[in-house]
Amino acid sequence: MRVLKALAASRRARVVVALGVVGAVALSTGPALAESSSSAGSPAAESSSSRDYGTPTAEPGKVCPFTGDIPVSVPAVNSPVGAPEVGVGGLSLPAPAVPSYLYGELCMSESSLASARDGKPPAVLVLVHGITYGTWYWDLPYESDTYSAVDYITKHGYATLNIDRLGEGRSDHPASALVTNDTNAETVHQLVQKLRGGEIGEIPFGHVGLVGHSYGTVTTWLETAKHNDADMVIGTGYGNRFKADAGVQLFSGLQPASTVPVTAGEPWALDPGYLQPRPGSRAEPLYNVENTDPGVMATDEKLANTVTAEELGLFAVREYDGTAKNIKIPTFLVNGEKDTIFCGPNEIACTTSGTTEDGPEALEEKAEALQQYEAPGFGPQACLRAASIPDMGHDTNLHLNAQQTFAQIVYFADQAMGTGGEKSADYRANCATGRPSLSDRLPETGRVVPPTDLLGS
Repeated sequence: MRVLKALAASRRARVVVALGVVGAVALSTGPALAESSSSAGSPAAESSSSRDYGTPTAEPGKVCPFTGDIPVSVPAVNSPVGAPEVGVGGLSLPAPAVPSYLYGELCMSESSLASARDGKPPAVLVLVHGITYGTWYWDLPYESDTYSAVDYITKHGYATLNIDRLGEGRSDHPASALVTNDTNAETVHQLVQKLRGGEIGEIPFGHVGLVGHSYGTVTTWLETAKHNDADMVIGTGYGNRFKADAGVQLFSGLQPASTVPVTAGEPWALDPGYLQPRPGSRAEPLYNVENTDPGVMATDEKLANTVTAEELGLFAVREYDGTAKNIKIPTFLVNGEKDTIFCGPNEIACTTSGTTEDGPEALEEKAEALQQYEAPGFGPQACLRAASIPDMGHDTNLHLNAQQTFAQIVYFADQAMGTGGEKSADYRANCATGRPSLSDRLPETGRVVPPTDLLGS
């Protein structure tokens, strides 16, 4: 009984704190919050950023039946939106949430759109970028024939919903305290439900896959661990162990958004929790420079977005608390061979004998080290598979051989879902690597010390 009372008291405290946060948001943002919530569903030009990100890019045969703001609710506590919270006297109260919006671009081929209008929509992949990026990471407005994942994926028969995450690009920028791992996951969860319900582009999608990069993989893995409501999930540029020394290098390149010229004029930049990359700080931690077009890095530098202090402070916890073991849908991981952030000491986990001429099947076969390194963080229902891309750093879409990354995404989607979702049920039913055991429900204990090059391999 004492435990139950303590739990109830804890949950009440969370609600009080959350309501305080909501109140602070209302006081600090005032009319801006009301304006942003009422503009949900409005054209992209009315979104929270005036910067031109150059997406969606133009490509013959590609159509985007929806581009604009998608209404979402941002939870003020780490619970699913609408989940009951224990209130005073044991009363059940709805979890407090703030109205908001995400910017998104729904694209597909002309033939896929025609099929969708005839009641046969393609499977759709929700593309979720990492910190300081945006829609342009998946649809680069520079040499898009080489660097647009959206173009590659839609040409292969899938639809894509390419988004700016909460607090990034043309999406809403609420108080930075509300932009966390959990709010990112919950807003993406709402997108999955809206896609299935036909609320985006007036097309009900029966099959939805999630694809993340870096922090976008954090988001999609957490969304999946909580809800398992997509058909499959593909992570790129991430892993269950963040390398400590690389993190120091990466995060030291950030400073308050109000002090960086490109964002200093934005009203949300007055919030000290919004951080922006310092000019010139991105190349070494994110790229294998020898395998990168300088024009790509210049575009990256020009379009770089924000991250919040809350996102940075909380995401690594999920690598150690067993979150990924709750993933129960088919899972694929794609990392660059020379990713200095997530490939373990001296990048040993991403070792591959693959070449830039290899296809996706060969690259998966040669990525045994990565699969074995990451497998302890997952349960058997994730059916984890992996591929390592040669000569590639952290930004798996932005190297000269970016098309190898895109090919891996389509390769796995074709097997685990299919362009019409026709393979989803059979693959999911037959892919489990074993029966769940107690260890599959507990946090992984074999790698308790964050990897670092200082300790060698």
